[in-house]
Amino acid sequence: MSSQIGIGFSSHLDAEQAATEAILQAQIGLGSPNIDLIILLSTIHYDPQTVIQSIHQTIHCKKLIGCSTAGIILSESVQTRGIAILAMVSDDIHVGISSIENLDKINLEDAGKELARNILSDFGPHSRQIFLSFIDGQIADYSSLLKGLQGIFGNIFPIIGAGSSDDLRLEKTFQFYQNHTSRYSANGLILGGQINVGIGAGHGWRPLGKPRIITKTEKNIIKEIDGKKAALLYEQYFEDKALDLYSTGLNQMTILYPLGVYIEGNKEYLLRNAIQGLEDGSIICQGDVPSGAEVHIMIGNKESCRNAALEAAQEAKKNLFGKPAKLVIIIESMARLKLLGRMAHQEIAIIKQIFGATTPLLGMYSNGEICPFESVDKFKKPLIQNESIVILAIG
Repeated sequence: MSSQIGIGFSSHLDAEQAATEAILQAQIGLGSPNIDLIILLSTIHYDPQTVIQSIHQTIHCKKLIGCSTAGIILSESVQTRGIAILAMVSDDIHVGISSIENLDKINLEDAGKELARNILSDFGPHSRQIFLSFIDGQIADYSSLLKGLQGIFGNIFPIIGAGSSDDLRLEKTFQFYQNHTSRYSANGLILGGQINVGIGAGHGWRPLGKPRIITKTEKNIIKEIDGKKAALLYEQYFEDKALDLYSTGLNQMTILYPLGVYIEGNKEYLLRNAIQGLEDGSIICQGDVPSGAEVHIMIGNKESCRNAALEAAQEAKKNLFGKPAKLVIIIESMARLKLLGRMAHQEIAIIKQIFGATTPLLGMYSNGEICPFESVDKFKKPLIQNESIVILAIG
């Protein structure tokens, strides 16, 4: 029994040529004309339908999922333009996939349950190890979708996820599934069989100032902090610069200074990007926020980001229980790419030192992440997170 994994990348300006180059490069060394699974990542410089058609015209693939991204993480570099393909042929790894569309028009919790049921049906009666999902980054509240997934998979089953992203404008995100593309959708895969799975996650941000209390919320909208309009927290720290909060999409202020929500029993703060401020002073966040929780403005820097990447990689490797990694998948917030800039490759070098220079590695910059968070009593439960790095190691 064996598994072969290939990774291909192209930054050719033409969509058809780039997709063809990437898939042919990924196929080298697989030893099979047919591919069991493709994970496809593309920046927004390419027509997504042209990309997916080119792949299917070049090679036969049983199952394909993926999404758009603000940047692609490769073993030797970070690229903000291009197409990357992870191709797998295996007789010891089982895969189930599915997709659900029109998330902007349907109940998200019900959608999560339907997605989970369909994937389990495709997966069959095998031992399942991990669920990986790509969700449209323009969906403001992942929490209801995650709740639906957990309603089928269970509260402690390992779930990781990435919000599809673009160039920080939050306008052109999309998902790939089999032979078509879509917006306002989510897809995912279950991996199982004769594998070990290691997951590590972290962010590296620390709190500023004294704690405040969230006194009024509505799902993913913070209405009041300490009984006053929520946006006042940013206005007190940043004065005129806080006006950026009322622009659409992420901006420099909210990227560098997210909100940190402390939930009793968790080992780390939950980070929430402030997506937009409303006229009444409410703040829209990506992911729900509990009323009564402590909240801070958070701050990070390049060194704290690198330290978080190191700790996440070490945790993922430890969770393989001595088995070498066959593949490393990285999901990292696009906000961290904005913060790290040209130094982003340093994180990848740190991760490679942990898993070995020859271990296949592929990652993306996301708009929102889902990852298991560890409580003080070692209980892990998947939660929505922002500005984090999530490392999945498969051994």
